[in-house]
Amino acid sequence: MAGSNGRSRFGDADLSNEPSTASLPSSFLILTFRALLVPVFFAPTANAGERSVAAAEATGKYRDVEGSSEIRILALGHGKLKVQLALVYEFKSQAGPMANLGDASGEATIENDIAVFVPEEAGDCKITMTLLQNGKLKVEQKGEECGFGHNVRADGTFRKINNRKPKFDDA
Repeated sequence: MAGSNGRSRFGDADLSNEPSTASLPSSFLILTFRALLVPVFFAPTANAGERSVAAAEATGKYRDVEGSSEIRILALGHGKLKVQLALVYEFKSQAGPMANLGDASGEATIENDIAVFVPEEAGDCKITMTLLQNGKLKVEQKGEECGFGHNVRADGTFRKINNRKPKFDDA
């Protein structure tokens, strides 16, 4: 701020000759403001569902945190994946450790980094798999009629354990 003598209260520089924003044309200010905002609001981002995934990135074998459930994925091209889920729900009973199993396989569609799998003859089941960076796969199950065992669900975060073309248990 300039004092009555034109000098800054923080130093000896004379600020009386510096242009103020009041003397700039309003069109200049609007153009500057627009130039600063456009990149912020319209810059491309890589949110889930918008990141393009290469076939090599999707193909492989994934395991859950516990290491008991597994998902195998093979990129087929043209927006299609071959998937196989081998899911486990472990619990303790009076007889000792037990497990309920759930299996499903078939073809999923993929757009950008989100794959959708609807198991055949599975009622209201829809499984959405989002390929995250660092080899992770976020899986969400909607619906209860997936044909899995009691309490078996596909939900969770899976970690890629290898990039090789997986072998499928074709029945």
